[in-house]
Amino acid sequence: MSELSMEVRVQVARLRNLIIDVARCGALNSPLSSLPHTELDPMEVQALWWLKAESLLPVNVLADRLGGIALPRLSRLLDRLEDAKLVQRERSVRHDRRRVRVRLTEQGRALAEQADNVVQERMAKLLLPLAGEQRSALVDMLEGWVEAMGCWNRAEELATEEGTEPEPETAEASDVSERPSAPRPRLTRAEPPPVITANAA
Repeated sequence: MSELSMEVRVQVARLRNLIIDVARCGALNSPLSSLPHTELDPMEVQALWWLKAESLLPVNVLADRLGGIALPRLSRLLDRLEDAKLVQRERSVRHDRRRVRVRLTEQGRALAEQADNVVQERMAKLLLPLAGEQRSALVDMLEGWVEAMGCWNRAEELATEEGTEPEPETAEASDVSERPSAPRPRLTRAEPPPVITANAA
C-alpha cells in the first residue's frame, strides 16, 4: 500500500473496520446462500436464480456466477436440473456438442421466482434499518461504485458468448479438474426486480 495516498489509506482502514462490523452483524452473509428447497441443494437453486437474473447463460459464465466451480461439477449439476425438467441445454454450434448454453424451462422459472422472493426478502432486511432517503442514497452510491468498476459494459457481448461443457466422460472426472481458460466476463446490469411489498414499508 506504499503507493497509496494518506487519504486513501485512511478510507481503506475505515472500510476494513466497517466490513468487520457488518460481518459481526451477519450482514455479509450472501442472500443467495442456503436457498431453501425440499429436493434441490442450495447450489442448484442458486443456478436457477442466476438463470432467471441473466436469462440464457453460457456454461462457463454460469460456473463463474456459482463461485467458479469446476465445469465437470457444473455438468453434473445441470444433468440433475435437466432430469428434473428445470433447465434445458442449447447446443449453439452445429457439429460441436461441447458448445452449450443453458436456459430455464417454465417449471424452472416458477421455482426461480420462489427463490428470488427469498433473496429479495433477505435484501430487504439489510435495507430496512435505514430511513427511506438513506436507503435510496446507499443504493445510488453502490450503483455508482459498480459502474465505476466497469461491471455494466458487456451486456451485448455476454448475450452472444458461448461456453464449453466437458464431454460426458470428462464430466465424471474430479471436481478439481482445470476448467478451460476463458476471459472472465464481467457482470451485466440486470433488469430491476419487482418492488418488495411484504415487510418492506
